[in-house]
Amino acid sequence: MAAASAATVEFGPQILWLDKELLQVLAAGNKVLLEELLRGEGGTHPARTNGQVAISFHGTSEPAARRGTSRLLGVTSNGSTALHVVASHGHAELAALICERAPSLAATRNRSLDTPLHCASKAGHRDVAACLLRVMDQATPRSRNLTGATALHEAVRHGHVEVVDLLMTTDPWLASVTTNGGVSPLYMAFRSLNSVNFNCKPEIAQEILNWPEGPSLLTRADSSGRTPLHFAVIYGRLDTVKLFLGGDAASPRLTSISDSDGSYPVHAAAMFGRTKIIDELVKKCPNYYELVDDKGRNLLHIAVESEQEMVVRHICGNDMFAMLLNATDYDGNTPLHLAVKQGYPRIFGLLLGTRGVDMCIMNKDGHTARDISCCASTLERGRLRYFLLFVESRSQATRWELGAPVDTDTAPAISPSTLDLVTGRRLTAVVRSLRRRGG
Repeated sequence: MAAASAATVEFGPQILWLDKELLQVLAAGNKVLLEELLRGEGGTHPARTNGQVAISFHGTSEPAARRGTSRLLGVTSNGSTALHVVASHGHAELAALICERAPSLAATRNRSLDTPLHCASKAGHRDVAACLLRVMDQATPRSRNLTGATALHEAVRHGHVEVVDLLMTTDPWLASVTTNGGVSPLYMAFRSLNSVNFNCKPEIAQEILNWPEGPSLLTRADSSGRTPLHFAVIYGRLDTVKLFLGGDAASPRLTSISDSDGSYPVHAAAMFGRTKIIDELVKKCPNYYELVDDKGRNLLHIAVESEQEMVVRHICGNDMFAMLLNATDYDGNTPLHLAVKQGYPRIFGLLLGTRGVDMCIMNKDGHTARDISCCASTLERGRLRYFLLFVESRSQATRWELGAPVDTDTAPAISPSTLDLVTGRRLTAVVRSLRRRGG
């Protein structure tokens, strides 16, 4: 890259404005008219007025005015130069002309501290970016804006694969630069997945990972402790999860990185209902059942609390997850306790109908699931209480908390008004589930 003379947008008492005629030509991408304006064959010269921004050049070999380029030295109300404008619009020919006449503009910054390269990268204009890189010195592509983002961050954020490829080829070191919040380009690629303004392309991740130090970026976390794998999981990108876990040696380490709340990628998968991703993570992390958050919750606890019925159904129907069924959190609560606490009848029914779920477990307060249901203060938890009473009185069930047989003659009567609180279908399903287990 050829070195461009240092140029900055400085805050001062005056602004040299880009005139309206020139702005129209720049936005339209009319090279012929731009050349005419630069030769002084029409229009007015930029106006100088009181304000806050002015362009200052240092080390320019030839005064801009002598070369007929003084009109290029103005700025917009945002402090953007002529080169910022054409970079945003993607006019490669005009960018080349301006870089030839005033190469120092390639290093200027607007009020957001964006360089023209930032603007081209945001908009996905590869040809303009290539033109700018040819006249920049080595440090300029690494320039960071007000948020600490480089041009690579912007290209990744907006999903422009060709620009990412160009920047990574020109300066691979860009992949390791983080924003003010500690966000790497790879992290950003999956933090922004499925957002309104982001069109994710797997090639971006692959491009960054192909860099020699790319795989090391997978373990870098943001201020909340989340890694790129966390966000690939959250947004349901099974293809990306497989890409990240492709290296067998790194897989256990990646799946065992928790965020600031102690949540692992498998917890995120449970929270957001990603059953296929759960299976993929479990294959790479044999000790998944040991992964608990800072409250001692495993992935089934999380699925229950998040009301992810499909995840609960998936776990209950697969013997490989048996060790999760009766695991307790730091308060001694099993997933069944949490289902009652949260008031989720369908999830409660799934757990109750699963062979191996122990209904006699007490939490640290000495409460079983039925005890919690008796303290119900919401309609849903009240419904669960009646589930338990009905099961005890109609199926010779065992008292959960003490293990003592229930005398059905003295069991609480279930009045019609009580039964009306509960959907008949749910009651029937629970009773049938219990009987299938040999209640």
